[in-house]
Amino acid sequence: MKKKKEKLAFGRLNLLRGDTLNSSKRIKIGFIGGGPNSFIGYTHRLASRFDNKFETVAGVFSTDKSKSKKFGISLGISEDRCYADFLTMAKKESQRSDGIQAIGIMTPAGYHYKIAKEFLNRKIHVICDKPMTATLNEALLLEKVIKKNNMVFALTHNYSAYPMLREAKYLIDNGKIGKIHLINVEYPQGYTVGLKKNEERNVLKWRLDKKISGESMILQEIGTHAYHLMRFVTSLEVKELLAQVDTLSDQLTVDDNAFIILRMQNKAKASIWVSSAATGGENGLKIRVYGNKGALEWFQDDPNNLKYTELNRPTKIITRASAAVSNLSLKSSRVAAGHPEGFFEAFANIYSEFADTILDKSIRKNKNNIFPGIKDGIAGINFVSAAKKSSKKNGAWIKLKS
Repeated sequence: MKKKKEKLAFGRLNLLRGDTLNSSKRIKIGFIGGGPNSFIGYTHRLASRFDNKFETVAGVFSTDKSKSKKFGISLGISEDRCYADFLTMAKKESQRSDGIQAIGIMTPAGYHYKIAKEFLNRKIHVICDKPMTATLNEALLLEKVIKKNNMVFALTHNYSAYPMLREAKYLIDNGKIGKIHLINVEYPQGYTVGLKKNEERNVLKWRLDKKISGESMILQEIGTHAYHLMRFVTSLEVKELLAQVDTLSDQLTVDDNAFIILRMQNKAKASIWVSSAATGGENGLKIRVYGNKGALEWFQDDPNNLKYTELNRPTKIITRASAAVSNLSLKSSRVAAGHPEGFFEAFANIYSEFADTILDKSIRKNKNNIFPGIKDGIAGINFVSAAKKSSKKNGAWIKLKS
């Protein structure tokens, strides 16, 4: 019976995700940023290739013209489409009959708005790394540009694309844990622990410039991830928050730790802890949601398993791509149950859904995309702004702008 269920689950998986290559439907994409030795650049390019929906044909990979060209050629891009700057790329690609249809942006947040605007105004769709912008004003301006041009915009909060987090969302949206009372998200990293004052500029680089990185390094870097994940999984919005955002190290000039308490619109209570000052921390992202009928828990170190506890019953472990999961979860999987699947695949889910939305006008009309978009980006920057404001007022409660 178990083997029969597993076979049925794998059959469902194949029906939901195919691997047919259709060159005529592949979207021509270019990239800004993410040059040599950039992990996030490698991640974006790899994610775009997972499901055969994109073809990389252009890019600007460095502010150094020769370095950008050399790296672009190493990726198989024609020399005349390895550009020195994004303005030249936007102009020239929009004039070509075979020009790019989409652009991936992975520069620091302070450049996102001005880059995205140039391409959106030329009817080129945008997929952008998080955080969306450095300021709330830029986020709101970007929303206007997207609406004016009726373009597809995706934001790579990739954690929300893990299959078992989508299963958690499905269970919550379908009332399986009842009314939510408590939410906890934590994201402890330790990459700034031990960093000396004379090393800060060399290691943190542009993160030291608030015009480029935003008000708070820790909130922009990983706080926006935690905040989006909480909203995505629970489908709840925040009413108000109080925060303590600090620089724990006397060697640093940027925020490296934040504790946030939140009151949700449904009167649930929530907490977020994010840090780069947690000694030994790697990427310990965790979310726990407690309702009056049950609870859910997910930990990125064990991403293929979701803990589900029903009231007065033993805890169950729901496994990725098993016969028990929903289609929402299953269509985000690529391999059969029992095989490891993780970060790159989750990132690729957003790229794939971005592509489907570009290609299918009916999806665009629906405007109910599962992937993060402009509204999520605005919510994230609004969260950062409110948390900093609260912290400066010694932990005062701050209402979130709707």
